[in-house]
Amino acid sequence: MIKMVVSGFYNTIIDREEAIPTSTVLEIDRIRNKKVIFAICTNRFYQEILDYNHDFHFVDYIISLNGSYVYDVNKDKCLFKKKISQTNLNKISELFAGYKINYYTETEVYKKIVDKDIYKVEVEIDNREEINKLTKINLNYSIFEFNNKMYLEFTNNKVSMFTGVDQISLRNNISLNEVLVIGGNESDIELVSNIPHNYVVANASKELMKFAKKKTTSRDEKGVEQVIKKV
Repeated sequence: MIKMVVSGFYNTIIDREEAIPTSTVLEIDRIRNKKVIFAICTNRFYQEILDYNHDFHFVDYIISLNGSYVYDVNKDKCLFKKKISQTNLNKISELFAGYKINYYTETEVYKKIVDKDIYKVEVEIDNREEINKLTKINLNYSIFEFNNKMYLEFTNNKVSMFTGVDQISLRNNISLNEVLVIGGNESDIELVSNIPHNYVVANASKELMKFAKKKTTSRDEKGVEQVIKKV
């Protein structure tokens, strides 16, 4: 029996018009009325997800910034967080000097290191050869491409989208076999590869497809909704 559904956001549940279809929201409402938890995972801020549906409460948890900050929507508070150490922030700054770097707090992004907790660092790179530098940093990382640009994303080495799901599961006494995940981005690889019940939208990257148990339709064909209808 599925007790929690976790979906990616960008490239997954929202369509090409960057909207969540009304019929998808209604399906989410249906399963939540049956006490199934619905969570979103994203590499962005949790507030961005809340802003999409101001007038309709459609999500219970938001696993944001690649799992480094988990927000409990119902209780309006942080469930879990893990920042990047100052030592690793300095290493990233040194290794990628000359590249565009963004430093993320739980709600804001900065172009330089600031005196605040940083949960994710994003570096715009020229090519994947820059990955060779990562042996010098003890951090989790993922790669994604957007608008023909390539980015490295860094988080604390003890967090990922999967650890975010694990934190929610522990708080709600849910086993991983009772979780269903729907992924669409490379940052979802650890999540998809560790959870038995998983789907990947048809428009996902080839790299993520390698780990999928099942495939659903694309984001523009309401792929997430098609899966939720089966719950």
